[in-house]
Amino acid sequence: MKLLPSKIPQISIVSLFLVLAACSDSNNNNGDRSEATGLTDAARQAELAVGVAFDVNVNVSIERKTLASREFTSVTPENSMKWGSLAPTSDSFDFRNADQLVDFAIANGQRLRGHTLFWHRLNGLPPWLAEELNKASDPAARLQELMVNHTATVVGHYAGQLAQWDVINEPLALVGGGFDPDNTFHQLLGEEYLDFALLQAHAADPSAELFINETFIEFQPEKFDALIALAQRLLDRGAPLHGLGIQGHFFFRAPDKAILLDQLQRIAALGIKVEITELDIPLALFSGTPDPLAAQALAYADVFNACLAVSLCSGITLWGTDDAHTWLDGFSFTAATVPNRPLLFDEELQAKPAYDSVVNALIAIDR
Repeated sequence: MKLLPSKIPQISIVSLFLVLAACSDSNNNNGDRSEATGLTDAARQAELAVGVAFDVNVNVSIERKTLASREFTSVTPENSMKWGSLAPTSDSFDFRNADQLVDFAIANGQRLRGHTLFWHRLNGLPPWLAEELNKASDPAARLQELMVNHTATVVGHYAGQLAQWDVINEPLALVGGGFDPDNTFHQLLGEEYLDFALLQAHAADPSAELFINETFIEFQPEKFDALIALAQRLLDRGAPLHGLGIQGHFFFRAPDKAILLDQLQRIAALGIKVEITELDIPLALFSGTPDPLAAQALAYADVFNACLAVSLCSGITLWGTDDAHTWLDGFSFTAATVPNRPLLFDEELQAKPAYDSVVNALIAIDR
């Protein structure tokens, strides 16, 4: 093996006045916020990790790097730690881009989440994997061999530096409660591939918290029930599962605080952590309201308040730094609503009303 160089849901009257007051302040002083009211201080006061999906590369401006370092207490690599990004061939790894992000986060005192070891969609798999499996006399055994090597190398490379890993991403079908029929891992290894992956990750870094991360469960009760049942089976079998991630891509409809709170509580009832791992709420959802930005702000407050109400909800990660850099603007399901403007900062890196509603939610909570 060759290693390349590394290194308008309900809200109280008091909360509403807080939001409006903060929004007025943001209009007057967006670029010069005091430390006392910043997102980082509010997150630490609430003992909630508030993160951002981010990659450090030559295309990232100094301004965006400054924003990511100043406003968030946790960092998740958007793409640089996926198998397809790390392994150009079956026997080589290139950690250069991922290492830059790790160095960035450590230098800024930020928590790190690894994302993701095993994901069968898009660039989650390396281009060479299909050929490796096709030519193998025993594809299942070959896949296990590659999984062992990948986990030992990648998790081992970052052992002691990453607090959490999304070990498995989106194992279930996009719609419904079954496994995705196109899930290569499940096709060859069955459900036990999750146990296998979790055990290998735990062996490579016993200090890391291990998560399964799933999407589109916020509005699919059948799929959420299936995820809970899957997690319970894994725990019953003794798999080292420490948490579940709810992605939180709310582009079909705005978050329902009651539903989200119930889901967070049901995960916590398993005795494991839960995080909202990939949050974005497009502004277009509120186009019919008198003030879409204010409505978006209240939706963000609902999500944060739901998490803050559950002691085992340990973090929320925004999927992108700002509205000019959101995956939703290149996604077919949300192409009609470009620009989607789903994040806390606008295209000019200025804080939106949603920023203030999040800060106020955090400072109002005594956990």
